[in-house]
Amino acid sequence: MEILGMIMLSITDQEFSKIRVLMDNKDQRGLQFQTHPNVDKSLWNSEGLLGLKQPNKPFPLKQEVGVLKWRMQTADESLMPLSVNCWPSENAGKCEVNIEYELLQSELELTDVIISIPCPGGVGAPVVGEVAGEYKFDSKKHILEWRLPVIDSSNSTGMMEFTIPGMESDFFPIRVEFVSPKTYSHIE
Repeated sequence: MEILGMIMLSITDQEFSKIRVLMDNKDQRGLQFQTHPNVDKSLWNSEGLLGLKQPNKPFPLKQEVGVLKWRMQTADESLMPLSVNCWPSENAGKCEVNIEYELLQSELELTDVIISIPCPGGVGAPVVGEVAGEYKFDSKKHILEWRLPVIDSSNSTGMMEFTIPGMESDFFPIRVEFVSPKTYSHIE
């Protein structure tokens, strides 16, 4: 997993062009930070303030400027926001597929979740049995879209079962999309 983030600053009023921004960094997972070369790195490290190295010099007006970047890379699966497991099993020319999700970061709320599962072409639509949420089959793209409006601590797990002719390898790679009102990085 790789997480990238950036804070952009845009000053629209000359009166605030020498601003310093107090950031609340609650990260405990080891994000790597990089300040813009004109931002005072020691001020950021000691006080959590984003301000220019030369305090009398103003930020540019009406122009977005990246002032802070962060990055995290990890192979630790426990840090992922959402886990999706797909278990296809072949039986007499058909595949019975069980797929489940689990919210791993309980403080997050994921909205507009779409889990896209590829399906073999030319065999028709899957027969869906049990499903949490809704589903839609795109026959042109051969994709089964499992849609969940919200995944949060109140519905942190769910599953879908379907059957379709095919082989176990037909159902990968799975794509997951979501929106979250909170950042994963815990920076405010």
